[in-house]
Amino acid sequence: MEELRREYAGLLAAHLEHPGEPHLFKAYALGKKCAERGITASEVINTHFSILESGEVSLPDEKVIDSQEFLLEATLATAVSNPSPVDADLPEKVLAALYNEAVLRFKELSKVKDQLRTSEDKYRALYDEAFAMLFSIDERGTIIICNNTTARTLGYEKNTLIGRPLSTILCAECLEKFSNRGVTSIAKNEEVECLILRQDGQEIRALVQVKAVFSEDGRSSHVDFTCRDITESRRAEEERVRLATAIEQAAEGIVITDRKGTIEYSNPAFARVCGYSRTEIIGQNLRVLKTDAHDAAFYQNMWQTILRGDTWTGRIINRTKDGALCEFETTISPIRDGLGGVTNFISVNRDVTHEVRLERQLRQAQKMEAIGTLAGGIAHDFNNILTAIIGYTEMAFQGTPPESLVRRDLDHVLKAGHRATELVRQILAFSRRSEQERQPVEVAPIVKEALKLLRASLPTTIDVYQHTVISDKGGVVLADPTQIHQVLMNLCTNAADAMRDQGGILEVSLVETIVNDHETEASPDLKEGRYLRLTVSDTGHGMDRQAMERIFDPFYTTKAPGKGTGMGLAVVHGIVKSHGGTITVASEPEKGTTFNVLLPEIEGEAVLEVEAAPKPAGGSARILFVDDEELLVELGQQVLEGLGYEVVGKSSSTEALETFRAQPDRFDLVITDMTMPRLTGRQLAQELMTIRPNIPIILCTGYSDLIDGKQAKEAGIREFVMKPYAAGKLAKAIYQVLEEK
Repeated sequence: MEELRREYAGLLAAHLEHPGEPHLFKAYALGKKCAERGITASEVINTHFSILESGEVSLPDEKVIDSQEFLLEATLATAVSNPSPVDADLPEKVLAALYNEAVLRFKELSKVKDQLRTSEDKYRALYDEAFAMLFSIDERGTIIICNNTTARTLGYEKNTLIGRPLSTILCAECLEKFSNRGVTSIAKNEEVECLILRQDGQEIRALVQVKAVFSEDGRSSHVDFTCRDITESRRAEEERVRLATAIEQAAEGIVITDRKGTIEYSNPAFARVCGYSRTEIIGQNLRVLKTDAHDAAFYQNMWQTILRGDTWTGRIINRTKDGALCEFETTISPIRDGLGGVTNFISVNRDVTHEVRLERQLRQAQKMEAIGTLAGGIAHDFNNILTAIIGYTEMAFQGTPPESLVRRDLDHVLKAGHRATELVRQILAFSRRSEQERQPVEVAPIVKEALKLLRASLPTTIDVYQHTVISDKGGVVLADPTQIHQVLMNLCTNAADAMRDQGGILEVSLVETIVNDHETEASPDLKEGRYLRLTVSDTGHGMDRQAMERIFDPFYTTKAPGKGTGMGLAVVHGIVKSHGGTITVASEPEKGTTFNVLLPEIEGEAVLEVEAAPKPAGGSARILFVDDEELLVELGQQVLEGLGYEVVGKSSSTEALETFRAQPDRFDLVITDMTMPRLTGRQLAQELMTIRPNIPIILCTGYSDLIDGKQAKEAGIREFVMKPYAAGKLAKAIYQVLEEK
């Protein structure tokens, strides 16, 4: 109080020396400060006269009006800012006090009144246009006064609102809060959140401050209400809470960083995916998640984009706390201040690791399917060509003297033809369209045999370990044993090549496992059930991500020129897929490679292979030979006639049908190609058997996805021969069919 008294005296003295509006504004500000300190308007008046009576400030008669103006501004500011019971009738008291003082000081009462009236008008204007809604009620709860703000906010005319009960504008719940206490019991300011009703029925949320005013005799005079409309602020707060809750509970990872990438906020989803707690991740720089999957240009472009205020969208591969890689679909946007400057960045991250893995598997499957279709499509024509090359070369070879240089050259041609035949066979195995004779096979002995063969060719710097866990009646799959052996040999050979320079460990394991929903989701080609898991792992140089994405592509190899064809793993992939299984690879540079092969297990006992007895290579019979390639028809006639058979050759399936229809008993055997115009070999066979049901038929094909050996025999066809074939192979098939007849 003493400090405010000194401040008041100083301002009053300055105003008396040089009267003016600046000092009156300071007086008004000082009055508000007094109200904030709990000083009443009456105390301000007493202080004013105390200062003058003590002589602290000199007051000449000509300065009386200036003194009263200063006092009036300070008093009114105090009363408006902090009304009190003592100041209930302040305007009248102020007027009376100032009036009496002015009469005593000099006779210019009318002038003083004009000044006071002007100041009172200022007070009224401040009251009416105050930001808050101000109104008062009497003991009966009737509104006796209100400012313009109240009437305007609630949609009333001011004169129609005065005289209405408090329940007109106060909701029942809030009215109960005050009514239970009684207006006479409210002795101090209170601030309560209430709903105030507009005339149109809408509700306004407000903070209501209530102050009971008492007369000098202690009786309740009235109750003042000060209401601040907080509807928009509450709505904004609720929106903020909803937004914060949504961010906290969002499935996407959300991060806020400063301009340098230091994390200032992380929602639970981001922390969970990255493997950190929120305490651990906040304060870290985003570099803690960085991997080598992206080059420097990638990050440079991203930072240049967001620093200039643009939004960046893309996919980022991050590293989790435990070292695993996860891929995010990320959008980074700038956060700006009021002046438009970028202060922070917000990053929204959706974990797409699983989706990307499935997309990659789908793309790989589609790519392999497309390559397989292409490979199979050319196999028929290529095998026809090889059949002609090998067949005519064999005939020329047999008719050439042993000492002839031409015979040596023909021998080279035959070797090249057989190599080409093997390559086509690999392509068909990759495309999963080669003819396979499957039977129940026990895999463990094949693994043992393959490793036994492999050990002899491996350097001593490579250690080989085998681990097999198979139940008594398990370990059997429906497969071609030769192809299973080929799968294992290819995988082990690749592993050995990866360790040939520096040595290492080659480990092969075979165990039974059950594939569940989780694994079928990761590999859609799999079905739930029991499988054999064949694992081949090495500690060699490993592969990077780009190499792994192409590892099963035909003709792709990481070996030096001349060291590999790139077909080994492509064939393995085709064989495994054709057996209803799947193959996966995991590798990192300098950390080795692991291949996992899953093959569906079956119940039953393995079939022991029996070596077939050799068949004679010739005979006598009348044969109808059909192929749409005239070159192959001519070759077939020469080969078969050389073996002692009587041959009728046709390059048209329809002509062959007419020839047979004319003399159905003329022929002992029909040999036909599968893929021909008008009538395919299968359709021709059906027509022939309609005419003569017991006619033996051999079906030949270079490639067909419409029929295989099993389907051919089910259709009544006796034998199924894949091109390219040598004369001996065809002769054996003919002999077997005629012997059965």
